[in-house]
Amino acid sequence: MEFVPNLLALAGMHILMAMLPGPNTVVVSWQSATRSRREGLLTVAGVVVASLIWVALALWGVGALLLEAGWLYRALRLLGAAYLVYVGVRMIRAGFRQGAGEMAAAPPRIFGKSPFTMGLTTTLSNPKSAVFWTSAFLVAVPPHAPDWVYGAILAIIAVQSSAWYGGLALFFSTGFARAQYLRLARKLDLFAGAVMIALGLKLADEVRRELMVRTAS
Repeated sequence: MEFVPNLLALAGMHILMAMLPGPNTVVVSWQSATRSRREGLLTVAGVVVASLIWVALALWGVGALLLEAGWLYRALRLLGAAYLVYVGVRMIRAGFRQGAGEMAAAPPRIFGKSPFTMGLTTTLSNPKSAVFWTSAFLVAVPPHAPDWVYGAILAIIAVQSSAWYGGLALFFSTGFARAQYLRLARKLDLFAGAVMIALGLKLADEVRRELMVRTAS
C-alpha cells in the first residue's frame, strides 16, 4: 500500500495528458470515422504499444539521455514535426479529393500503412513523451521502488490508454458519428489536417526557439 498514492498520481497525470487533444486523438478519431471500427481499434493498438515503448524507455533512462544529448532530442523532435505535417497534408488532400458521396462509397486511405502502424508511428513521432515520463517518474516514483511498481506503471498506462482511445474509436465509429462525419466530410478532413499541421509546426517552433536561446547565450 505504500506506493499506491504514487501510482494514483501517475495514473492521474497520464489520463489528463491523454485527454488533451493531440495527434493521437486526431488519428484515432479520423480512422474510426472514415474507415471502420476495426481499423480505429487497430490504430488504438498502435497508440497503446507506442505509449508503452516511450514509458519503458523513460524507465530505462532514455528520456534523461535525450535531454543530455540536446542535439539528438532536437533532431528527433524535428523529424516528429515533419511527420505530423506530412500526415496533415495527406488529410487535407483527402478532403479536397473526395466529396461526401465518394466518402461513403470509398473512404479515404491516406497511407499504404496499416492502421496499427499509423497509430504506432504517430505516437512515436513525439519524443517529448520520454522526457515527460522521465520527469514524472522523478517526481512520483521513490528511488529504489520495487520491480512490481514499474510493472504496475506499465499496466496502468496500457489500461488507461486502451480505455480512453478505445472509447474514442467506438464513439466515432458509431452510425451516428459516421453519419455526421459524412455530412461534413470535407470540412472535417480539412480541420483534422490543419490541426495535425499546426501541432507539427508548434513542435518545430519549440526547437527553433531553443536554438535561438542557445545561440544568444
